[in-house]
Amino acid sequence: MKVFLNYLEFSCFTKYNRFTTVVKEVNLMKLSKQSSLKEQEQLIETLIKIPVVEQCEWLRDKNDGFLAKLSFSDADSVELDVTVLQRAYPSIIANIAEKRTPSESDSEKVYPVIMAPFISDESARQCDALRVGYMDMSGNYKLHVPSLYVSERGYPNRFIVKRSAKTIFDPSSQVSSKILREIMRDVNHQWKLGQLSEKLACSIGQVFKVKKYLCEQLWAEMTSDGLRILDAQAIMRAWSDTYSKKAIDSEVVDCYTLLQAPDFEEKVRQIQVNYGIDSYLTGFAGGVRYTPVVRYNKVHLLMHEKDVKEFLQISECKTVETGANVQIRVVDSDELLYDFRELNGYQVASPVQIYLDCTKLKGRGEEMAEAILAKEIE
Repeated sequence: MKVFLNYLEFSCFTKYNRFTTVVKEVNLMKLSKQSSLKEQEQLIETLIKIPVVEQCEWLRDKNDGFLAKLSFSDADSVELDVTVLQRAYPSIIANIAEKRTPSESDSEKVYPVIMAPFISDESARQCDALRVGYMDMSGNYKLHVPSLYVSERGYPNRFIVKRSAKTIFDPSSQVSSKILREIMRDVNHQWKLGQLSEKLACSIGQVFKVKKYLCEQLWAEMTSDGLRILDAQAIMRAWSDTYSKKAIDSEVVDCYTLLQAPDFEEKVRQIQVNYGIDSYLTGFAGGVRYTPVVRYNKVHLLMHEKDVKEFLQISECKTVETGANVQIRVVDSDELLYDFRELNGYQVASPVQIYLDCTKLKGRGEEMAEAILAKEIE
């Protein structure tokens, strides 16, 4: 785990690592008896271990947290305005920052800090953008005040509830996947939730769930004209992180053909025309149909399970364990084929699907995915 702990003072530079031994008496007698007791203990016990920190003490409670005073060995001090959250979504952090008065925001003597069970990477970036410190109960924290800069990340969420709902990006959440695919077809279009529900023949509750999550992460917002996408790049990258992990478990058929990639793709097209066996180019083979930025020698296809055996016979592909130059991913749900295109006679997966597939390909897969994102999605 990478740890970065540096302490910046106006007159000197103090470097601290976890091998430094500091013995201090921690006085916890002034802790309040409110519900934020554990957060107060975590804050004080973490900060009092830092060599340049002379004292960290609770001052008083407030409606949504508490105030604490951080004193340094150079006699300087800062007041920590700590807000305690059960869930630290980026949108909640933004709302807290907006409610601070100009005098609070400009003061170097009052420093806002968010505390929660877990601070995600997205929430941490939001705190950084708003110049707000954070500390979670899982071990991650970052504070930046005139006499101190301290940061540590990499600890997993210790408070995950096993029975919690799946995220909207989970490949098994087929309805959420279809809603996302429709939204990402045109990120400049603003959707009324009812219209989206009607078009996709899904419940308004499912649409609301997707909308809520996107807005909580500040990737979208609701306007009078409907749902508006603010950060398509963040949505796709978060989606690909989950998709890549789950796609490993998907059923794939590795094959070998004597034909070169362009000749084999033409044969795929002919099989669709002559035999009605549908297959869809994805990966590099699909990506170059939108933006030809890479060369490749392996063809990736999407295909229904019922068609695989007949396709292999007609195409004269041989299944192999190593050295495959054709890979067929068996489609187990139709939303993977949502918004596919016919380009120059070829059936090609949607830009969204190709982006998701390319992010997990070795070689220049990431480059292909980023080109698709820039040209066809953003």
